[in-house]
Amino acid sequence: MQRTQWKAARIAAILIAGTAVLTSCAAQPSSSGGATRDDTVIIGTGATPQSLDPVLASDVQTDFTDGAMYDKLITYDAEGEILPQLATEWSYNDDATVVTLTLRDDVVFHSGNPLTADDVVYTLDRYSGLGLGVASFISDYVSATAVDDTTVEIQLAKTNTTFVGAMSKVYVLDSVLVAEHEGDDDAQEWLASNDAGSGVYALVDYTPNQDATFERFEDSWRFDDARPDSLAYRYITESATIRNELTSGGVDVAVGLTATDLDAVAGSDEFTQQELPGALQLFVMMKMQGGLTADPKVREAIQLAYDYEGHVASILSGKGTVATGLAAPIVGCRVDRGPSTQDVAAAKALISEAGADGQTITLAYQAQIPEHQKAATLLQSNLKEIGLNLELQAVSYPEYVSMIASPETTPDLGLLWDFPYYPEIGPMLSRVYDSAFIGQTNYAAYSNPEVDALLEAGISDPDPDAACELFTQAQELILDDRVSVNISNPIQTLVLRDGIGGITYDPTAQLFNPSMLTVGE
Repeated sequence: MQRTQWKAARIAAILIAGTAVLTSCAAQPSSSGGATRDDTVIIGTGATPQSLDPVLASDVQTDFTDGAMYDKLITYDAEGEILPQLATEWSYNDDATVVTLTLRDDVVFHSGNPLTADDVVYTLDRYSGLGLGVASFISDYVSATAVDDTTVEIQLAKTNTTFVGAMSKVYVLDSVLVAEHEGDDDAQEWLASNDAGSGVYALVDYTPNQDATFERFEDSWRFDDARPDSLAYRYITESATIRNELTSGGVDVAVGLTATDLDAVAGSDEFTQQELPGALQLFVMMKMQGGLTADPKVREAIQLAYDYEGHVASILSGKGTVATGLAAPIVGCRVDRGPSTQDVAAAKALISEAGADGQTITLAYQAQIPEHQKAATLLQSNLKEIGLNLELQAVSYPEYVSMIASPETTPDLGLLWDFPYYPEIGPMLSRVYDSAFIGQTNYAAYSNPEVDALLEAGISDPDPDAACELFTQAQELILDDRVSVNISNPIQTLVLRDGIGGITYDPTAQLFNPSMLTVGE
């Protein structure tokens, strides 16, 4: 379908939808007077960001929206090979304690400021200094120097042969613009709702928890006329509502529809469904220090209590599989222990042995994510059956990050998605299970010196096979320690209006890469 035909089809869908849809869903006009509704692709998604600050792009919701307006230093292709982005070349010194990056010289930010090495230094310093979110990906970062406008030299704390891969999660900031808004919080409040990027779209309007509108950035070094003139996100928590907006013309790309709603639109010639592989996994992390869950019998009981098959059948409506380890099957160098299983009788016996009958524990979860909300309720019911009371505490992702800042405030249980953010299992294992990250991204406050040593050795080993063996040993120990309830690996299915395409698997994007969207196909 040609771009003009796609526009005609979009207009027809909007006319059918009626004036009410036009009024509520139309994109805001761009600063240049630009995009109208028929030039706009609207994404309907439950992935509602609590902040647009890219330091929190470790969160699925923030990353999905930020991917439209920011550029990264490097990325990966579908086969796991590193590709250049803002950085065109990279190299390590002999002991992999220094990384040198060469930058493009033709990049401008949405503000009009040119990209220089100073922006990369500022970005790395800010993320590392805040110690939040993506800071865990660059934990070995010590400092960076702008050698010249296009050369950055990064000093690491120790040998790290995977550090360049972490640059695929570093969205580079316009340092001149951000510095104007630093205030006393390193611009966290300002960046929560403003744009400081150089990506293929520039932010036009943002209403937290409702919508975000972007205009195609004509001066992007990645400019492609096949992209829509305008891109919008509508943050909708209910799958049925996204489906209704899709069929009425208020949404063009639906993300996170349940199987029932996918079936409801399956027979329409207006839409295509596209399944993407992914590394997403749902966990319940159990606090290892203090409280009831410090008892391994209680942790094992919680693992045995959960209805995994019911989760896949009812919550995912069959669109997923039961987890078999600490990472999804698509991830290389993973240990497969077989599907998690429920055994209520054994769980009851363990609770009795632990003297935990009638005790109460707390679960922190993100209620705005439908799978999380339903899983929290199911776990509450399952634990009641074995004699444990579960109090549910709905939190945002930033609130959860604050809670795990110390073992004392870490909830007994935390329900979350996690995954390797780029095609390296070692950095994920280190980020989540190395005791050095307690208070940051070690959600369970887990500490095992043998695991720490194996992970550090694997991160430093330049031989991929030897590193994989070390990571395998670490996984076996973590699984034996029963740190988490490994629940499910959902299948990501997108619904695209006819004429919209361009989406392929991006191993650095948790849902999909919005910069890939094209129209007129």
